[in-house]
Amino acid sequence: MRFKPTPELCYLAGLAGRSNEPEQSIVGVRTQNEEIEQRFVQYAIKLGTDTKKILIEESEGGFRHVYTYNSKLAKMIREIMKERASLARKRGNLAAAFIAGTFDANGHVSNGALTIRKLEKGDELLLELLGVHSVNSKIMNIRGFLSLIKKDSILADSVKLG
Repeated sequence: MRFKPTPELCYLAGLAGRSNEPEQSIVGVRTQNEEIEQRFVQYAIKLGTDTKKILIEESEGGFRHVYTYNSKLAKMIREIMKERASLARKRGNLAAAFIAGTFDANGHVSNGALTIRKLEKGDELLLELLGVHSVNSKIMNIRGFLSLIKKDSILADSVKLG
């Protein structure tokens, strides 16, 4: 990577890296969670986004679309997504922040199972490098996973284990 990744940038990459934004210069997330929305805005500002360029729109089903036009930030997120397995070799906290963002954006708990929608092969490899096993988007060692992401994740504390 031609830039130095930070935990904030890695979290945003995990959170917004899979969004289906129509234009490559848009970074955004759709969420119903106000804390995720606030963190997105906080991190985007910390990473150099002008507050006037952060937009929030109401969406269907109680979701809000929070996004910004920032081609530099979008390019860095695409690069992190492409090379995410290398995060585990650089510094574990970068990988944990990325996985926390991925969980906050796409994590789901039901019937004692924790899954992450849109989990890709690169994510599974990163999880394996961090000692977390997954099968078909399902996290197998939930306690280890939650201890990995608890510092960075907004939603990890809400997961109740039986």
